[in-house]
Amino acid sequence: MIGTIQIEGPASLPYEEDLGVFPITDWYYGAADEIQRSLIPPPGAAPPSDNVLFNGSHVNSNGGGSYYRVKLKPNKRHRLRIINPSVENIFTVSLVGHQFTVIATDFVPVNAFTTDSLLVGIGQRYDVTIDASQAVGNYWFNITFPPSGVCGTSRTSFPAAIFSYEGAPVANPTNKGVAPPDNFCHDITQFSPVVTRTAPQASFTATPAHDIDVALDSHDWEGQTRVFWKVKGHDMNITWDEPTLEYVAKGITTFPDRYNVLNIPENNQVRPPPPRAFSTRD
Repeated sequence: MIGTIQIEGPASLPYEEDLGVFPITDWYYGAADEIQRSLIPPPGAAPPSDNVLFNGSHVNSNGGGSYYRVKLKPNKRHRLRIINPSVENIFTVSLVGHQFTVIATDFVPVNAFTTDSLLVGIGQRYDVTIDASQAVGNYWFNITFPPSGVCGTSRTSFPAAIFSYEGAPVANPTNKGVAPPDNFCHDITQFSPVVTRTAPQASFTATPAHDIDVALDSHDWEGQTRVFWKVKGHDMNITWDEPTLEYVAKGITTFPDRYNVLNIPENNQVRPPPPRAFSTRD
């Protein structure tokens, strides 16, 4: 089971209606160990998701389920908190006939910018505003998997939710919109935070001992070829009944190599100043 927590924080633009959290996640019918052992032949690409859920809801291939519906108030600006808690799927999201104005990413308020679509990575969060300035009706909120396939795939043919204006009839939209361009999973990096935080470079001392080697490797595991991410020569392997925090609780400061715990020297740490008061007028 998963759930969401709405944390009230600053925004770089005012808004009138808060639509709350909007988690979008991949969904698999098989058990985790069953899916893991199906990752063959090499290189062990992740299988397509069986469905995509919008706040826990969607239709399925057997005709069951229902589209998740969000209500918009005409001529109001709405805040939507998009979250991707998926296992394997990266989503490109868009709302037919509307634009998103990004006001925060991963809890950091950013100078607002407007876009037709957003790539939302696994674990990523975007706060956007949506101006309900179109004709009263029903509009598809689409998930698009780029043709390149590098962002993941799903067996559901048309993952979508429905955004309906108040006063619109209860019906499915008719305009499916235009698929966003394939950006090959390239994330947006040109964010400009409202409050800039910098770490003075002179406070850090770079040495070869601080380098972290990261590599992708494949080798035999239980008679099958598997793909492993290695950090400093070790793929992570945690003993579930004795995780990292259990070591800390016991006062043990020496960890197995395959736990991939990195110690940061005290003189290479920078602590931010206390937060200042912030409002949409800043």
